[in-house]
Amino acid sequence: MGWPMAEVIELQPREALERKRRQESARRRSAAVASALACGLCPHRCAHCGQTIEEPGAPQPEAPYPFCRECLEEYQAFRRREGGQTSPEAFWHTGEWAAMWRTWLMYMRAGDDFRRSAAFLRLMEERQD
Repeated sequence: MGWPMAEVIELQPREALERKRRQESARRRSAAVASALACGLCPHRCAHCGQTIEEPGAPQPEAPYPFCRECLEEYQAFRRREGGQTSPEAFWHTGEWAAMWRTWLMYMRAGDDFRRSAAFLRLMEERQD
């Protein structure tokens, strides 16, 4: 016994619509990833807090990323602590504060690694097309 033709669901248009939705979603996601990673290290914005750097000068050789004056001072305090300085320079310079800096630096290095990957280069090339 067969089904009446009126109750047969046409699958091809549904599959095409679903494929189009997936492609559009992938396009939006690729734009978000490319934008976040390509624009994430603007020399006019602090890499740590995001504030505009009022006077972007020559990059500080001791700083791996562009920092505003305040974040640069905090980064330098972190480096001194990591280098063995035992007395905290401010009451918030705790173990948790140092862990935050270590974790943030690991996050930034992971982004640097991905920016150098073949996958990221391909993503950027496809975004230009």
